[in-house]
Amino acid sequence: SYIKIADGCNYHCGYCIIPNLRGEYHSRTIENIVEEAKELVSKGVTEIVLIAQDTTSYGIDLYGKQALPRLLEELNKIEGLGWIRIMYAYPSQMSDELIDTIARLDKVAKYIDLPLQHSNPEILKAMRRPVMDYEALINKIRERIPNVAVRTAFIVGYPGETDEQFNELYDFVKRVRFEKMGVFEYSREKNTVSYSMTEQVPAKVKKQRHKKLMTLQQKISKEINEAYVGKIIPCIVEGYTDDGVVLMRSEHDAPEIDGMVYASSDKPVVPGDIENVLIERADEYDLFGVLQ
Repeated sequence: SYIKIADGCNYHCGYCIIPNLRGEYHSRTIENIVEEAKELVSKGVTEIVLIAQDTTSYGIDLYGKQALPRLLEELNKIEGLGWIRIMYAYPSQMSDELIDTIARLDKVAKYIDLPLQHSNPEILKAMRRPVMDYEALINKIRERIPNVAVRTAFIVGYPGETDEQFNELYDFVKRVRFEKMGVFEYSREKNTVSYSMTEQVPAKVKKQRHKKLMTLQQKISKEINEAYVGKIIPCIVEGYTDDGVVLMRSEHDAPEIDGMVYASSDKPVVPGDIENVLIERADEYDLFGVLQ
């Protein structure tokens, strides 16, 4: 089940209309969120997914500093809760305290959803996104959180993006090897800074760049998934197919956007249960195995 921990956004990214629609960032109190989580768990929910336009800014408006680590501490105490997943982190808010809290708490999924949008400094500046060394940040996350999966998203064809800048992004993806990645073609939104930018990239070029980046990612994703073969991993039961295959997700797969684990089983399992699965084979996005 999803829990919205805040609404609105204080960032004004060049392609995004959300601050105009939702207004400034407003956090809910820790007590209020914990209460909702307990209620969900009492109804049988085993995984909660924390969402906001930017989850990592949680609490700054209420408590004067980032309070996501404290919120995670409180949620981690809830009996009967299996996994806590954080979505939509903002790169400049990935503090050492937050990284260490994710690493330390047993119920927090070792999964960081960090939409970076691009890697080239000029494009990031034009997007009004943080210009920082993203490679160093990813390396730090991987060093501090053992067995972490990093998901990101990129926009190709942002106004003014040159072939060189796109190639730089391509090489960045090739080097960093994200466990999960989405790519979006830039689309013009009225009332955004980028709408009236003059150097709009032709649709055909955007399509080509999208395809090229996703083809690279499919190869990386398949190699990463193949490393699971022979391992036993905990997975959450989502449901069944008509022919009795158990539909599951690993800790490294967010609901509705990442891959699935398809498992055969000779014992009955209940949706929401977290069970161990021996992975026998893998493709670009999904894993296949047997319940243990």
